[in-house]
Amino acid sequence: MNARRITSAFLALVSAATIAACDDDDDDPIGVGNNNTTVRFFNAASGGLNLDIAQGGTVGAGNANLGFGSASSCTRVNNANHQLAVRTANSTTSLPGFSPAFAAGGTYTVLVTGTATAPVFTTLDDEFDAPGAGNAAVRIINATSSATTGAGSYDIYVNPTATLGTPNATAVQRNAQSSYLTVPAGQTNTLRLTNTGDTDTVQDITVPSLTAGSVTTIVIADAASGSSDLRTFPLPACT
Repeated sequence: MNARRITSAFLALVSAATIAACDDDDDDPIGVGNNNTTVRFFNAASGGLNLDIAQGGTVGAGNANLGFGSASSCTRVNNANHQLAVRTANSTTSLPGFSPAFAAGGTYTVLVTGTATAPVFTTLDDEFDAPGAGNAAVRIINATSSATTGAGSYDIYVNPTATLGTPNATAVQRNAQSSYLTVPAGQTNTLRLTNTGDTDTVQDITVPSLTAGSVTTIVIADAASGSSDLRTFPLPACT
């Protein structure tokens, strides 16, 4: 009889612990085991707007006071309940209009442009096909604004020659990304920007040597004050 009582009590304790664990998990939808999506942010907002990225109300390491041209850390979230907020740095007030849609298992870059009063959030899918043997891959994110001369739509040529031929990517609009472009690994490469449908060079972008199989992003943004050259910011892939 005593053995039966002890066994029943033990089973009751195990059941209670299991229920409590499930309840804790339900209360913490971004807890361990539920984080199924990776997200990072890139600040290309104008007007000197620095950003904090909060998750569940907390601004974690690498997500505070992000200035122009800065990226947040790669953050794991639950796609259905990400609990992310984009704030003006050192503030608890969230910027308006952030309502992304993430898919489970995805990896995303959220490009922040516009201003503090009229921010623009563009969710870009980081999914890519691995480059073939001996190659790497690069994509361009166009974060320029109307402050940049021209329509802001670019064609891209990889390692251009005197005869340009067909662009490797066409009509990359503002707040948009190119496809991933294959480049030879182990050497410096050049990406040439031209205005869409034109062959005159807007800017040549030097891509430092990449290891075979690797993937990187280059964000292009408005020129700094006193310069005519677009600013470029390398953005390694989240791992």
